[in-house]
Amino acid sequence: MSRLFRRSALASALYLSFSTPAAHAAGPSPAASPDGTVLPEIIVTADPFARPADTLTQPVEVLTGDALDRRRGLTVGETLENELGVSTTDFGRGAGRPIIRGQGGPRVLVLQNGSPSMDASDVSTDHDVGIDPAHAEQIEILKGPTTLIYGSAASAGVINVVDGALPSAVTPGLSGEAGAGYGNNGDQRFGNARIGYGVGGTQLRATIAGNQANNFDLAGNSALDGSGFGGRMPNSGARKDSGSLSAAQFWDGGSIAGSFSRVVSEYGLPVEEEAFIDMSQSRYDLEAKLYQPLPGITSLRLRSGYNDYGHVEFEAPGEPGTRFENRQSDTRLEALHAPLAGWTGVVGLQYGHRDFAAIGDESFVPETVTESLGVFVVEQRAVSWGQAEFGLRIDHVDSDTIGRDALTFKPFSLSGGTTIDLSADYHLKLFATRSQRAPVTEELYAFGPHGATSTYERGDDRLAKETANNFEIGLDKHNGRFQWRGNVYFERIQNYIFEQEVDEGLNADGSGVANQDGVADRVDDEGTFAEDGELLLVNYRQADARFYGFEGEIGYALVQNGRFDVRSRLFGDIAYGELSGGGRDLPRMTPARIGLGLEADQGNFSGSLDLIRVLRQDRVAPLETETDGFTMLNASLNYTLPGAGHDTSIYLRGRNLLDENARRSTSFVKDQVPMPGANLIVGFEVKLQ
Repeated sequence: MSRLFRRSALASALYLSFSTPAAHAAGPSPAASPDGTVLPEIIVTADPFARPADTLTQPVEVLTGDALDRRRGLTVGETLENELGVSTTDFGRGAGRPIIRGQGGPRVLVLQNGSPSMDASDVSTDHDVGIDPAHAEQIEILKGPTTLIYGSAASAGVINVVDGALPSAVTPGLSGEAGAGYGNNGDQRFGNARIGYGVGGTQLRATIAGNQANNFDLAGNSALDGSGFGGRMPNSGARKDSGSLSAAQFWDGGSIAGSFSRVVSEYGLPVEEEAFIDMSQSRYDLEAKLYQPLPGITSLRLRSGYNDYGHVEFEAPGEPGTRFENRQSDTRLEALHAPLAGWTGVVGLQYGHRDFAAIGDESFVPETVTESLGVFVVEQRAVSWGQAEFGLRIDHVDSDTIGRDALTFKPFSLSGGTTIDLSADYHLKLFATRSQRAPVTEELYAFGPHGATSTYERGDDRLAKETANNFEIGLDKHNGRFQWRGNVYFERIQNYIFEQEVDEGLNADGSGVANQDGVADRVDDEGTFAEDGELLLVNYRQADARFYGFEGEIGYALVQNGRFDVRSRLFGDIAYGELSGGGRDLPRMTPARIGLGLEADQGNFSGSLDLIRVLRQDRVAPLETETDGFTMLNASLNYTLPGAGHDTSIYLRGRNLLDENARRSTSFVKDQVPMPGANLIVGFEVKLQ
């Protein structure tokens, strides 16, 4: 698999220019800074009112600054997997998509600067998100079906990666960052660089990044039954290169910004001997704002994006298999109105167009064109006890595929919540939502072998809309040396869509002689029934389901004297998912976790230590194996040397320092591919002041 390890011209330029592995945002996250001072406000850009994180009624996590630098990985999922309520899919080093409260796929909407990622990562777990976290300045996690301005499908939540590609202000003069790093597990080399120039009302910006790693080191045997590999995980190498160019113009009455970005990635599929994915995408984004354009309208904002995405699944070098293509556009117009009877709100329209195709002998999804039009309103106001808000959205979704009747869905969603100020230090937050999601392409039309998940999938074009009803209670103490917060949630989903094994004894096309023997059917690549078939035959079907859980953290400033500060954090989460009625557990659920974090600062030195215990996952679906628990120890040490016009930082980071042979219960391939073993990372970064 030599193509994985060839250095592209883009990556070569990166390594020679000593680029940086991390961009610093404005300040630390609230969870990481429970001292007695007033925390810097962290604005949630995915919120239609751009409010500070602490003031939002819905649960939100914001990863920025040093915390983001320490957690930054090759994929968005890896970067976020230790945040409260968040885990990741796992198909080796190169593919990882976020999971929120045990739900993933199309129920988690991934955004880039407020616009959908528009890739194919929601189709299969071996498809990576088309966003490079190397450029991220802030990542926002909004949980639950709360952000109706982005669509009704995201019943689990929204991930918004903010990378600054659409400048929001002018930074006068020259600005930039650069650096490089090396990790010993898999001979990892990475780096990125950013440069900007602002003059008058004009801001220009360019970024470039590269990350490359060979097969990763294992902490034990690759296979759960001990029959696999030791030493290194074969075919687990990965490479990702990315870059962007952008420009913005600002004037008293508004602004306009545009960007072009490109991502190319190549990574092995370690369940196969030589199979790999070669992905590339070109993305174009535009944002325009007008202030006070009409009486009663505070601002108008237009956001539009287009992505040309494609990847080829190679069976071996020189042997291309299925090609996935996704050409997608998304346009949203928002109007922020002045207070009306005490209510301030956003009213808007959103139009989306998606042309998706899988081409090849093993294509399991036909070419499908999906168009959607949504109308939404979100309102909020101050009340005597705190804050109240509500929202609603109506969508019209058309799905058209060759040889099938066109399907139309009309999801309707609404939400309401309130924040009660119990005192200056305590908030009680109540939130309820009802959201509907239209079935996506693979759920409706899939028919064929899906090697990534070792299944033969059969969709159903008779599937109805999902309807999710969610209720959440949160309580927090957000001031002082001792801070804490906790959330309890319950969600009931009617017509929940999931994959279920079958026991018919028939071929995938329904032919053959029925034989129900109490064992899940298996078939070969052609869909022919075989007791020893490589593929599990599954149907997309619907049944009512429920999800419930808890998330909480406690922070305490152990030492704070201005010269030496030490902060501690105790955190944990638990999520359950099961079908209603019989109570059958849903597959690949996130296990319960509990962790302890420490951060310290003294002069130019800073450091952190995170110890996370992931509990055994023994609530599993039929035919799913249980997953052992493990303990993850991560640490970092940083030294900053101020200079004339720039700061230079040198850092040492360690991940999985206990060298655990850990497996993610959320992974389709956990029994064959564990997580990487211990990894020591050393690097530096230079930031212009």
